Amino acid sequence: MYPVRFLLAALLCLICHPAQAETVQLRKAGNATVVTFEYITLDETSIMVKLTDKDAVLSYKWEDLDLDWIKKNNPKIWAERELLMAAPSEEKKMAKKDAEVDPFAAEITAVDYKTLVKNCTIALQDGLKGMPIEKIEIVCKEFQLDETLFWAGYEDLKKASKIVGKNEVIVKAEAPMEEKEKGEKIVKPRKLATAATKTKAGDSKASARNPDNLEKETAAKKDFAEDAKPFNAIGYLRMLSEGGTKGKPIWMMLRRSTEDRKTILTALRRYETIAGDLAEKPEGKASKGEILVFKKAVSAAIESLEKVSRDTSTIEARLQSDCRSLLNQLPLR
Repeated sequence: MYPVRFLLAALLCLICHPAQAETVQLRKAGNATVVTFEYITLDETSIMVKLTDKDAVLSYKWEDLDLDWIKKNNPKIWAERELLMAAPSEEKKMAKKDAEVDPFAAEITAVDYKTLVKNCTIALQDGLKGMPIEKIEIVCKEFQLDETLFWAGYEDLKKASKIVGKNEVIVKAEAPMEEKEKGEKIVKPRKLATAATKTKAGDSKASARNPDNLEKETAAKKDFAEDAKPFNAIGYLRMLSEGGTKGKPIWMMLRRSTEDRKTILTALRRYETIAGDLAEKPEGKASKGEILVFKKAVSAAIESLEKVSRDTSTIEARLQSDCRSLLNQLPLR
């Protein structure tokens, strides 16, 4: 169907069935604004909607929207999209029309401390990929970290990145494989060993790796290759604030995750600037003290996180406390 006919058909359906209008909530990645629209139609590349209180018909490309958020909050629309994506059909294109009004043109302006920290928290929940999983056993040896503890931290970071209920997440590291097997008597069949088999066994023992770790590595490589984003900045901050054996694997990941560091620092620098500007505005005077405390916590976290890089060989002593101070400013608990 030609683009013009496609648009006219969509508008005709909207006019003829106003009582059956279905709503959809959309959000763009990195933008705290959530907008409710009247749903019109969608195809493989974009979705067409209408502002509930205006006649403007808008078209948004899926690639410009926060797909994880939309999937969670609009299951019916998402199911329709997946069905369409799975169906073999010729490529369809929605009609392009300049939007009369773009509700995403500007983020909801923070006018007080409460709105400021809420917007910042939403921005820090955007998905992150983590580090490329290559020769992980060598990396662990370099930093004297048991590989089993690394994978326990990897899973903890996933849990810490999830926002559940009142945003309370309990992170519990799995016991190392050695502890799980403690007390279990393993009986192995005896086998006569020749000189050749002894040499082979020695080489195998030196290069042997835990099958469970290998399985987790395979899954992690698959997620990274498919651009899955199971982590976020909140998760990194939570785990780094733990310090010790829980914080070290996450620090090791972050120092090798260039894109994650860039995304986190960009978001924090943005809210550092917003907080500074808001503290000087008349409407922010009543909570100026809180805003400046928040800005100080953000600035300190930025300073510590900037020291984490591929060339870093030791964990900065301030990193744990700076991450914890920033978390205390966010409405997470």
